[in-house]
Amino acid sequence: MEAEQWRKERKNVILCHVMTVEEIAKSDEFRSVVEDYRGMCFWNMAENWLPHTREEFLVAAENLEHYGDLSAYRKAGRMREWLLHAFSPTS
Repeated sequence: MEAEQWRKERKNVILCHVMTVEEIAKSDEFRSVVEDYRGMCFWNMAENWLPHTREEFLVAAENLEHYGDLSAYRKAGRMREWLLHAFSPTS
């Protein structure tokens, strides 16, 4: 895979199944999603709000799905997928 293509795909990666909630909250990928959609999806949150718990991540996913565009909806789906893996009994 070419480096440029890898960067494009990496930029679209939001969450990794082996990351902790703290790592996700601090990741550039996740922060950029919140910042990109802050005005559209997180207008009802504090100006510097970022999720730090499982419940807050679920709120973020709900806001992305409810107020966002198709891209936000897909990112919320990835977030929910990560949450299912990260908090499953086998992990």
